[in-house]
Amino acid sequence: MTTPGNISRKFTRLYIAALSAVAFLSVLGQVLVQRTLHNQLNDSGMINYAGRQRFLSQQIVKNVLLLTAPGVTPAGPVYLRELRQGLDVWEKHHQALRHDQAGVLGFSVANRDSTRRLFARLEPHFRAIRGRARDVMARAGAGKAASPAGVDHRDLLAHERTFLSLMDRIVSQYDQAARARVHRLRRIELLLLGFTLLVLAAEGLLVFRPAVGKLRDTIAQLLTAETKATHMNEELLVLNQSLKEAKEELLATANQKHLQQMSEQKVRAAYLIEGQEEERKRLARELHDGLGQMLTALKLGIENMGAHGTFSEKGQKLLAELKTLIGQTIGETRVISFNLMPAVLSDFGIASALKLLTSQTSNNTGRNVTFRTNFNGARLPKNIEIGMYRIAQEGIHNALKYAQADRIAVELVTKKKYIHLVIADNGKGFQYGKEAENGVAHLGINNMQERSHMINGSMKIDSRPGEGTRIHIRVPVTYLENEQNHSVISG
Repeated sequence: MTTPGNISRKFTRLYIAALSAVAFLSVLGQVLVQRTLHNQLNDSGMINYAGRQRFLSQQIVKNVLLLTAPGVTPAGPVYLRELRQGLDVWEKHHQALRHDQAGVLGFSVANRDSTRRLFARLEPHFRAIRGRARDVMARAGAGKAASPAGVDHRDLLAHERTFLSLMDRIVSQYDQAARARVHRLRRIELLLLGFTLLVLAAEGLLVFRPAVGKLRDTIAQLLTAETKATHMNEELLVLNQSLKEAKEELLATANQKHLQQMSEQKVRAAYLIEGQEEERKRLARELHDGLGQMLTALKLGIENMGAHGTFSEKGQKLLAELKTLIGQTIGETRVISFNLMPAVLSDFGIASALKLLTSQTSNNTGRNVTFRTNFNGARLPKNIEIGMYRIAQEGIHNALKYAQADRIAVELVTKKKYIHLVIADNGKGFQYGKEAENGVAHLGINNMQERSHMINGSMKIDSRPGEGTRIHIRVPVTYLENEQNHSVISG
């Protein structure tokens, strides 16, 4: 069964085999080139030395002729030295070339049979020239002048001509051998090139062409899969958009329902609070107009009894105690009536009500309770005035009872489109955000938060144990921004 893995392995094996063949042929060609270059260096060396042998033979014959010529005594030592040096080199190189002495020449010499026969024919002439030169050198070394009669110049020149002719033929054979090696290398290189091209052609037909076909089919499949994936992605995007719109609709519906429930709850709470405030107002009025008047009449009656009646000392004392008790009851009734619904709030507004509240609290408790404001005295909506008054009342109560503060500062200021109520004390403070130790105090904080929420305000509490508490209420009141009177009322 043909699988993508089998196809991949097959192409891999073919590709490796083709590359291996190309690499082998390249390495083989490089080896042959290097070997031929080495042989070429040897051939160049042999031709060079063979040419030098011709030159040295001519120099030796020339020096022999000069030494045997008359009238050359002053220059004799120079010619003799050149003859001795040239003869030594000429003889050594001749033996090295003839007998393949690579140690002398620095390269190997491979003479063919024809070259060896030429060297054999050359040997008598070489010895004749060498003998004439040695004889001249011996005479010169013994201090005897070499006479022309002692040397047959014609015979010496004849040996020289034959020697040069044979050396020319040896050089020619060396050159022919070098050329033959170059031609053979060229044929081998052409053969390797042809075989390499054949391997590359086979690689193209057996490896690359099927691979390109498979690659073309794979690319076509990938393009088809990409097109399908694009269509599916577009469908998914449409579906995702539909889901997102449905989610947004559900969230909007749920949010609207939540807002509606919150609004209904807020309305119910507002009605409840309004009912509570109306009930407080009714109770305060009844305490003031009903019970207060009755207690006042009772006090007046007791005073008349004391003025017109005759009582014993004990009776007079009891009458005085009763009068004092009734006076305290009247004062407590007035305080309860004021706390339930102070008349100054409905008559003069929030600033006056807070000023009176702080003043009475300071007088009744002996604590330092201050009030400052830049509020101009304009009336606010009834629910805002009542809500802010109750928050201030609760905050002062908590500071006195639970925080045990001896300094309380109440501020009512307007800034831009907001009215700010701040109640700050130097009490013992608490860790805000955790459950309060006193459940009543915690309930008071919840009541203040609920009341600030009912008048569309926000409440922030800053408190730490031992550092006091600061309660900040911010309520939006848009129509206050056009007021021009910002006088400060303090108490």
